[in-house]
Amino acid sequence: MEIFKLGETAKKMHVSPERAKEILDENIVPNIKKSSSSRETYYVPQMMFDYAKSVLGLEKDKEFKKLVIEPETYRRFRNRNGTKVVSFSNLKGGVGKTSIAANFAYDLALLNKRVLLVDMDSQANSSRYFANRYFVNESIKNIFDRMTRKESVSADDVNEYIVPIEFENAELDLLPSELSLGRIVELSRSVFTLPHKKLNDILKLVKENYDFIVIDTPPSTGLSLHMSLYASDLVSIVTDAEDFSVNGLNELYLEIKELAEETDHDVKVDSVFINKIKKSNIHSVYIEAIAEMAVNEGIENVYTIKDSTRFKESQNLHIPLIEYKKELEKKLVIAESMLEYAVDKALEA
Repeated sequence: MEIFKLGETAKKMHVSPERAKEILDENIVPNIKKSSSSRETYYVPQMMFDYAKSVLGLEKDKEFKKLVIEPETYRRFRNRNGTKVVSFSNLKGGVGKTSIAANFAYDLALLNKRVLLVDMDSQANSSRYFANRYFVNESIKNIFDRMTRKESVSADDVNEYIVPIEFENAELDLLPSELSLGRIVELSRSVFTLPHKKLNDILKLVKENYDFIVIDTPPSTGLSLHMSLYASDLVSIVTDAEDFSVNGLNELYLEIKELAEETDHDVKVDSVFINKIKKSNIHSVYIEAIAEMAVNEGIENVYTIKDSTRFKESQNLHIPLIEYKKELEKKLVIAESMLEYAVDKALEA
């Protein structure tokens, strides 16, 4: 991935370094800034530069010279077609689903999108990915609890449990989970005629505040998964290149299709992330099998991510992979597929 610093970015824009700094500080061209007591260093991946040009309607790099930063500039980054809801799913744990969902949500925020990350997994891993604490009685479980007791739920009630998460380069909102979520969700079966619609009902109350809602689903079948899929426009399947994962991929895809048919809700599986890739013959065989399955099912995007300890390192620090700036260039290589997917979805929206 080609990456430019401030001077190189200024030359690409045909503006002075001072003007380029203004544009980067305003995040009109998304960038990764590393601040210290003595200096600020800017990193602009080519992908982000091209994204900004497309959103701003600039055909040539030199048109940055005429760019006027005003409120209308920011409005151009809002979705033209309303809020998009994207779920990340797998029926097997340990494949890196949460890491990819959380970092995808962050990448969208880095691209000037308003993002809500919803944790529908009672293990609450994505809740703790960006927030170093547990959310006991401070989570989406409380909202479901009110609904099962037939109490009214308003946008204010949902916002009460949404937690703002701020990083140096972007910010997003989190609707966290907790261990007791699964029990409360399953209780919905005995209370509601159409329980699979209840998460969608919750998200409708706050949808207008966001460009994207990203849902981290549980690694198992059940009502939490069905609620998440029903609330989604798109589904991304996360897997690794192992035998059980490949077999489970077909099972999950069939479940998604069956749920769509039963509920008459058109949810599209549009991507597969193959995580923890190693240089081995068996991984090559499984990657080929997954890619073939994706082509046969009309899944448009297949991404691969190399096996790396850097995901775990960033999770231990409770920050996105890109915000963990040590060896940034290497981390951008790992994050490239997630960023590419975020750029594609942001441009489509």
